[in-house]
Amino acid sequence: MSRGIFVASFIWYGYNKCIFYVWGVMKMGFKENIRFAFIDEFANEIGKEKAYRMMSNFKCERVPALEYFLTRDYNGRIKPYIVWDDSKNIIVAYFTLITTCMILKPYEKTDPEHTKEKDVEKIISCIELEHFALNDVYLKLVNEDGYSNSGIGNYVFKEYISTVIAVLVSEVNFFYLILHAYNNDKVINAYRNMGFETMEDDAEAVIPTLSDVRALHSDYAGDCKFMFRDVESILTDLD
Repeated sequence: MSRGIFVASFIWYGYNKCIFYVWGVMKMGFKENIRFAFIDEFANEIGKEKAYRMMSNFKCERVPALEYFLTRDYNGRIKPYIVWDDSKNIIVAYFTLITTCMILKPYEKTDPEHTKEKDVEKIISCIELEHFALNDVYLKLVNEDGYSNSGIGNYVFKEYISTVIAVLVSEVNFFYLILHAYNNDKVINAYRNMGFETMEDDAEAVIPTLSDVRALHSDYAGDCKFMFRDVESILTDLD
């Protein structure tokens, strides 16, 4: 008997205020001037006009949609966390988190006898890393200053994204951090280095009976690659 699975997404509002005030300072070399805050606190800290200029200068050539989210499409509906260099007045990275769930159905989706809500077998609560992007302009500056920029994504994930996840999971029950990665080997491997897995990576462990991986994608995900990481492993890395 095969199983269908899909992801239902809902915007996270409830617990933002408990994590808006989580600030960070990178501890290594050029990273010592790095700050971190939810966008509302970011704008209050440096002023709205300066915040707007910094957001407008964000570049992400690999995935233009990630650039446009911050530079032209941002409307306050889904709010990002901002990581920025306080000495250079430039955004390093941003990310957004939304609540979501994976819903497993016990029957073929094509069978009209088994498509009612009562036939849902299991709902797995998750948080989705909906946006995560580094600023190309900042990465170039790092190289020009004589530093390697290869570990910045990993550092942002461990130092800031994981910290927010730890705060959320102390208040709300969820089990996985999921994402839809740009379907590029370099990008997917970068997320693997952060501890994420694809369904193919984990075919013999978490959910071995899945037969329709494509059904995991939300409507907006397109040709992106679904990846996930269990929350317990994130908390373990923070210890």
